[in-house]
Amino acid sequence: MVPSEFFTPESAADILSKVVPLTDGEPLSFLELPSRDAVFVYAGNGRPIIYDMVVSLFKIREYNKIIACHRDGELSLVVAQGEQLQFCNVFQAADFVTAQYYIFLTLKTLQLNPQLSTIYFVDNLSHEQSVSLYSYFKKVELMR
Repeated sequence: MVPSEFFTPESAADILSKVVPLTDGEPLSFLELPSRDAVFVYAGNGRPIIYDMVVSLFKIREYNKIIACHRDGELSLVVAQGEQLQFCNVFQAADFVTAQYYIFLTLKTLQLNPQLSTIYFVDNLSHEQSVSLYSYFKKVELMR
């Protein structure tokens, strides 16, 4: 995500190449986030799930806002405190244990206590996954 004032469509490749390696011919896309006065820049076509997660994040009324999605070997994770977006990233996570590792690493880095927070998941969780998360988080909810 880039503040709108620093973004032009011509700058998309330069901006993105500073944070991820790009391949020749890889399509670049961007979506505006007017509510955040920002632009979401990414490689690929279509709309990535993490964009919808960022949009949904600020509809949550709790102070600590955590939304995760684990599918197709990737964990998408967004975290905010109040109205301030703290974290937005995608990790390679082949299994749920690896996804949990990245969730807890992120929360530790941001100094957030999971016992005081609700985590929202975009995807359905198995019973075992829910039980595992409930032992750390105040609540585990399915994002609607």
